[in-house]
Amino acid sequence: MTVKITAMQEKHLDQAYLLTQKLKWPHRREDWQQAWQLGEGVVAEQNGKVLGTVICWRWGQDYASTGLVIVADEAQGQGIGTQLMQAVLHKLQGVNVRLHATEMGQGLYEKLGFVATGQVRQHQTPELAKIAPVMPEQTQRLRQASADDLTRMVALDTEAHGQCRSALIHYLLHHAQRNLLLEEQGSVQGFASLRRFGHGFLIGPVICRDLAAAKVLVSALLMDLEGQFVRMDTPEQALSAWLNACGLHEVDGPVAMIRGVPWQPSGMLTFGLMSQAMA
Repeated sequence: MTVKITAMQEKHLDQAYLLTQKLKWPHRREDWQQAWQLGEGVVAEQNGKVLGTVICWRWGQDYASTGLVIVADEAQGQGIGTQLMQAVLHKLQGVNVRLHATEMGQGLYEKLGFVATGQVRQHQTPELAKIAPVMPEQTQRLRQASADDLTRMVALDTEAHGQCRSALIHYLLHHAQRNLLLEEQGSVQGFASLRRFGHGFLIGPVICRDLAAAKVLVSALLMDLEGQFVRMDTPEQALSAWLNACGLHEVDGPVAMIRGVPWQPSGMLTFGLMSQAMA
C-alpha cells in the first residue's frame, strides 16, 4: 500500500475524528481541535483519505509527548504506524519523548527505543454519585485560579514532570470549566483543572505535593459533578484506590513509556494527567 506522510492540517481533523469514532474512543471533534492547536501532527494519506494519525506536543526544549497514534482497520499490517512514528521522532531528535501505550502498540514503541516506566490507571463513571468532601487543613485554602497565577502554575507543573507546558496552562486558564488552586499559608502548592472532554468531564492535570492534597483538590472538583460522566487518569496507585472508592472505577491501564531519560520529580508530583495523549 502506497501512502503519503504529510503534516496534519485543520482540513484533516474531520477524518481524524471519524477514525476515533470507529475505534469507539471518546474524543469529540472539539478534543481533536484542541490537541492539534497545542501540538503538531502527521497523517498517512492515500488519495485524500486519512488512514493514520499521530500528534506530538513540545513541552520546552528537553521533553515532548506523543499520542493519538491511529491506523485505520483497513490499513493495518502495512507498517503505517511505524512510518508515522518515525516521522514524528525525526522532528523530535535529541528530545526525551513520552507516550502511553496500549497493549497492542507497546511492541511497536519498544522497537523504536521506548522503555516502560510505569502505568496509568484510567478511571471513570457514567453517573457520579454523591461523595463526601475532603476538607483542606487549617493552614490551607482553596481558590479559583486567575491569569495572574500562570507563572506559578507552570513552575509547579514543571517540577512534577520536567515539561514546561506554559501554552497548555494558558489554554486551561482560558478554556477549562474550573482551575482550582491549593494555597498553604498564602503560597500556591498545587492545582487541578476540570474541563469538558469526551462523554462528559475530565479532571486533570492535578499537580501537588502529596496524596492528601490531591484528595482535597479532586474532591472539591467532584462536588459539583453529581450525576455527570466523569473521567480521570492517574499514575498514582494510592489515588487510584481512592477514586475506586468514590465510584470512579478503573477501566483501563496503559503503560507509560519514554524514549530518553526519565524525569525525577522535584517537590511536586503528578496525580492526574491532562490526557493519556498529552500526559
